[in-house]
Amino acid sequence: MRALRIRFSLASSLGTPFHADTLFGHICWAIRYLEGEASLRCFLEAYADGETPLLVSDGMPVIGNSFYLPRPLLPIYSSELRELSNRIGIDTENRAEQRLFASACKAVDKKPWIEYDALLQRAWPLSMARVLEDCFRLVLCPGSMTERVPSQCACKDWRECPALDTGSPKVSNCAYSYPESVVMRTMHNVIDRIHMASVNLYVRDDTFPFHEFYFLASVDENVFSKERLSACLRYLESVGYGRDKSCGCGAIRDIHFEEWFPLEVQAPNGFLNLSSAYVPAVGKMPLGFFRTHVKRGKLGEEYVLKYSPWKRPILMIRAGSVFKADPSVPHGTLLKNVHYQLPHVVQYGYAYPLGVKLDETTL
Repeated sequence: MRALRIRFSLASSLGTPFHADTLFGHICWAIRYLEGEASLRCFLEAYADGETPLLVSDGMPVIGNSFYLPRPLLPIYSSELRELSNRIGIDTENRAEQRLFASACKAVDKKPWIEYDALLQRAWPLSMARVLEDCFRLVLCPGSMTERVPSQCACKDWRECPALDTGSPKVSNCAYSYPESVVMRTMHNVIDRIHMASVNLYVRDDTFPFHEFYFLASVDENVFSKERLSACLRYLESVGYGRDKSCGCGAIRDIHFEEWFPLEVQAPNGFLNLSSAYVPAVGKMPLGFFRTHVKRGKLGEEYVLKYSPWKRPILMIRAGSVFKADPSVPHGTLLKNVHYQLPHVVQYGYAYPLGVKLDETTL
C-alpha cells in the first residue's frame, strides 16, 4: 500500500465533518462521474474480494508544519495522577494547589488534538500519563500540544500557563496556535415556489475553521492509483463537499499531495484509529479503548431525487480509539444493505490504523 498525505484548505464554511466514510462516498461519486458506473462497480467489488484498494482517514487539522492527530482515548488512572502530583511537587496538604492541579489536568483532557510528532515520540509505549507530565513540565506546550519552543513560550512554571486553566493571563510573547473554529448560526428562508414568497424561517449552523486540513490515504496501486485519487479530488474541488455544496458550502481549495512516511514504532502491537467510520467485521472486535457514535448517512447526488435519502443507522467507532491489534492488516468492512430501497448501496466502515506500542498492563 502506498501512503499519501493530502493537504487542503477551505474557501467557505463547512457544513459536514470530514469523516472517513463521507470522504469515501464523495470519492465514489467522483469515480462514477469521471469513469462511469462500471468502473465504480469494479472498484467496490474489490473490497468484497478481500482487497482494500483505498483506505482513508478523517480530515484532521494542520497549522503551518504541525499536523495534528486525535488525542488517544487511553485512560489515565488515579494512581498515575497521584504519582505525577508527587513528582512535580504538589503539596498533598495544600487543597488549593490540589484543586489547581485537578483543573490543569482537565484542561489537557479537553484538548481533542495533539501534534503528530509530539505524540509518536511518546508511543514507546504510548502513554497519556507521559503526555500529561510533559505538559506540566512544559516540555510540551499545553496550549498548542506541540513540542515547546522557548522563544514562543514565556511560562516558567505550569502554574503560569494560561492554557492549563490556572487563571493566569496570556502573556504578550506567548504565541501558540491550536486548531479552533467558530460556529455561526444563520437564518434562511423557506420559499414557496408557487407564490414566490417566504413561508418560514430556519436556522443553520455553519462552521468556520481557522486552520487547514489534511487526511491520510493508503492506495493499492494494482487496483487504484494515486493519479485516479488525484483526479477524484480535483473533481471534488470543483463541485464542493458535504451539505449545501450547491450554494457554496464546503468549497475545497489548494489540494496538495505528498508521500507519507510515518514514524517507525518498533514492534507495534496496537494501533490508533484515525477513522470515525470504523465498524469491526463480525467476530473481529479487537481489545481496546474506544468511543462510539451513531451515524445515519444520507444518499448523494441524483439518488436523493428518486429515493428516500436516509440510510440505516450504523454504530461506528470514533477516531482516537486505541486497539491492541496488528496495524499492518485492514480492520473493518464495507457494509451492505444500508439503504431501505437500494441493496447495492454500501457504507465505508474501515479503520485507518496508525501503529503504536501499547503497554500490556494498560489493557
